[in-house]
Amino acid sequence: MPVQLQKNLSISLLTLRLGIFLVFFMWGLDKIIATEHAVNVFSGFYGINLSPSVMIALGLLQMVFLFAFLLGLWRNKTYLAILILHLVSTLSSFAKYLDPMNNLLFFAAWPMLAACLALYLLRDYDTITLGNATKTQAVVS
Repeated sequence: MPVQLQKNLSISLLTLRLGIFLVFFMWGLDKIIATEHAVNVFSGFYGINLSPSVMIALGLLQMVFLFAFLLGLWRNKTYLAILILHLVSTLSSFAKYLDPMNNLLFFAAWPMLAACLALYLLRDYDTITLGNATKTQAVVS
């Protein structure tokens, strides 16, 4: 692959990772800071009833996982997990898509799902990562 193409692709994948991280980070904060809201979301969309303390613990675990994702660590596992988590989140909102004019914001999940899929499929070209620092320097040089 030409060096400039690899560099542009790496930067593009980094921006996808940053954007996806931001959304999941806010969802994690919701679990920790607005715990009752997160409990209601889990109950309403997934049919799972969790206590506030379990939700906070889940949020904290999510944050640890997200920083591994942000740094590009264990890409095969973290990128796939992000893809699956967002797929479940997107599909759990299916009823909202049946009334699109009253639920337009839910449609933002689809391009993000596409971004998660693209990032997963192109993970070997995502070289601006802590988990791939040596390869990154070789490509940029």
